[in-house]
Amino acid sequence: MKVPHIALRRLQKSQCIGHSLSRLYPVTWRRGYSSSSNGSFQGNFEAIRAEMLARPTQLSWDVMSPTNSSLLNIALADFIPESCQAPAYQTGARTIEKVDAKTELPQGHHLVYFPLQKTASELCPDGTDPLHSPGGPFERRMWAGGSIEFNDDFRLDSSKVVCKERVDEVTMKGSEGQEKIFVDVLREYMREKDSNGPSMSRGIRERRGLVFMRGVSKEQARENLAKASLGRGRVVKDSSEAPNIPDFSISLTPTPTLLFHYSALTFNAHLIHLDPEFCREVEGHRNLLFHGPLSLTLMLSVLRSQLHPGEKIHKIDYRNLAPLYVNEPMRVCVRYSGDGAESAEKESRKWEVWVEDQDGGLSVRGTALSQKI
Repeated sequence: MKVPHIALRRLQKSQCIGHSLSRLYPVTWRRGYSSSSNGSFQGNFEAIRAEMLARPTQLSWDVMSPTNSSLLNIALADFIPESCQAPAYQTGARTIEKVDAKTELPQGHHLVYFPLQKTASELCPDGTDPLHSPGGPFERRMWAGGSIEFNDDFRLDSSKVVCKERVDEVTMKGSEGQEKIFVDVLREYMREKDSNGPSMSRGIRERRGLVFMRGVSKEQARENLAKASLGRGRVVKDSSEAPNIPDFSISLTPTPTLLFHYSALTFNAHLIHLDPEFCREVEGHRNLLFHGPLSLTLMLSVLRSQLHPGEKIHKIDYRNLAPLYVNEPMRVCVRYSGDGAESAEKESRKWEVWVEDQDGGLSVRGTALSQKI
């Protein structure tokens, strides 16, 4: 495997501990956690958990400029129907200068704000954020799911907004030698003047679930690649069957350009979205992986298209069950799941949302709640 020169520079200064790519170069690493001869990691888990929960809260600021949201609209325009596009984009605000300062930030668009502010040498060798990493040997990261609660609207008025982020919980699952560490990250977004206010001032409350898996050898990567080619590369165990026939769905085929645009908008250097050779030879995936948060944005966009006037999404919970890949068709589905007949008079409505892969298998599964405003 050829590792780009940038990977060498990351390896020399990375804050990540014990990454398997370090074996390629004579670099001195800080001590990572050790496993016993049979691969068990159980004895070290409590130390890992305690260290991660003690990590300080991170604060990051951003300006609610229309630029990020507008560029996301442009990136998605060729992939989703007009009915699923952001309301302002549908009504003609298709370039940045046409976005009014009163325009609401579309739900899900906050994901392209508050980027990680780390230099390349401060990232893990695979381009990921060291702030959430448990360290070696758990070096393969995937987005496992999460939840978002929308309590207040932000507007694209160039006001300052702060994001508070902390590691909220750390758990481990799996048999000896096959353990996975799940990291629950809590993020709260609020206007700068409310950053120390009561909980009701939090405009968006988000939980992100990240899963960290052991690094694999070249032989294991080839085995994983074979499984991925057969559609068995699941991240979280669940039924592979879609929950129901959707009330509405859209189909799209993500391209490398879309993945690059989203990586650029989120300042995300994770190589699983950018480097096909890394995907195949290091991770054992058959191609570039579709972004977990972009799946979430698509589900929110499709669900929004089915809401009545004066109705908004209040909450969504979701799990990423299996990878989605570039250049492979996918379908985003929604279905009303509340009690009784669907009606515009209801104060709140429940929904099922999910994403299917090219074979109709379930890749993302979620539930959502909409409310009248």
